[in-house]
Amino acid sequence: MSAVVDREAAEQLLGYITGARWFAGKGRLAELSGVTPLPWLTEVAAWPAVRFEVAEISYLADEDPESGVAEVEPEVGSTELYQLAVCYRTAPLPGLRHAEIGRFTDPELGSVVAYDAMQDPDACRLILERLVEPRRLADDDSRVSFHLVSGDTLSSDLEPRIFTGQQSNTSVMFGDTAMLKLFRRLEIGHNLDIEVHESLSRSGVADVAQLYGWIEASWPGPAVDGLDNLSADLAMMVEKLADAEDGWGLALDSLRDGTDFAGLSRDLGRALAEIHGALRGAFPTAEVSGGRIAAVMQSRLSVAAGIAPALRTHVPGLSRCFGALAPTTLATQRVHGDFHLGQTLHTPSGWKIIDFEGEPVKTLAERAEPDSVWRDVAGMLRSFDYAAASVPGPESAAWADGSRVAFLEGYAGGPLEPGDEAVLRAYVADKATYEVVYEVRNRPDWVNIPLAAVAAIASASATADR
Repeated sequence: MSAVVDREAAEQLLGYITGARWFAGKGRLAELSGVTPLPWLTEVAAWPAVRFEVAEISYLADEDPESGVAEVEPEVGSTELYQLAVCYRTAPLPGLRHAEIGRFTDPELGSVVAYDAMQDPDACRLILERLVEPRRLADDDSRVSFHLVSGDTLSSDLEPRIFTGQQSNTSVMFGDTAMLKLFRRLEIGHNLDIEVHESLSRSGVADVAQLYGWIEASWPGPAVDGLDNLSADLAMMVEKLADAEDGWGLALDSLRDGTDFAGLSRDLGRALAEIHGALRGAFPTAEVSGGRIAAVMQSRLSVAAGIAPALRTHVPGLSRCFGALAPTTLATQRVHGDFHLGQTLHTPSGWKIIDFEGEPVKTLAERAEPDSVWRDVAGMLRSFDYAAASVPGPESAAWADGSRVAFLEGYAGGPLEPGDEAVLRAYVADKATYEVVYEVRNRPDWVNIPLAAVAAIASASATADR
């Protein structure tokens, strides 16, 4: 149940949350509706005192809201749940000034200084200890459970290394062995990233980091989606990928240096194909009418053209592109859902694919639904285009073309069948249309990147019909 938070503490907590890089509601008027403390991870009277807390953030009407600043712009009157891992100390520590949440009087502890536990090495060591010796902590109406997948890898003596440059989540490295990812904006239900990593780890797929364990919690309301007792995953512990290079950065370096990326693209295509095969065997599959998918894409296009007038001249060509799906039946399955170069890491042992939570604009249920594998393929093709546009030069377009061809060869094991080409073209068009709207709202200077792709697809579609 939400704890009563006095005004001084509430103002400090709200200020810390809304000022954090992981807060998704920037530009909106937010208020702290309540805080639900979960069971203590520390023993009674032990200092520092550590626990996870769930903050309820509500959004108020604003006469001049900033549009599109967040990945998902919250609606007025909506409530989001954010997680704070809090380390309480009796006195301030100079080395943790950057991680200070506030100074106030806690009903149980008295006068305290509260710090973000993910920036406090002592607190991080404690979380690791609780995971290495998994247990279930409970109080009168809430619980925190630690789940260990394999006890052969983790040990409580691993030293934490704190990262400060996080975005939507927060990560802590433990030695050269593991990485803890703490989810900041909580979703009710089982986290998709954990669900997929657990499945792929069991199947022995080498293209993802191995899952070592996770932390989940349950607590009473406020009611969300009709549920009075809420449950969510708080964090996951996965394999630390040694000497890993971010796929986006690697692509940009290749463009700047004028080096070939085709070999890496081909290998990345093979890695995605292996992931898709494993997901197909682990999660439900289905078939869906191509006409139904075409209608959804057409509906999105109509909305997008209203937001971005530059799309209007391309509507007929894009509509013909979507219409090519009508006579088909598409196989669907669990997919990545938000696949691009930033969701990949290259290691000495090959590519690793990360972050299986799907598109942030969709609900958890929508992201868990089976989808076409071509959505992931289209996402990567568009990512090559963005990389080339980020490092403009006489060879950038050829780099993107070569990367796309090699990626598709790696994924499909050879040239695509004509029917698959038509389906992929529709998914690329749908993705580029989404990008136009995103750029209009967030980065107007970038809108020509997806607009050029939209124009090319629409023109090719019109030419094919002649």
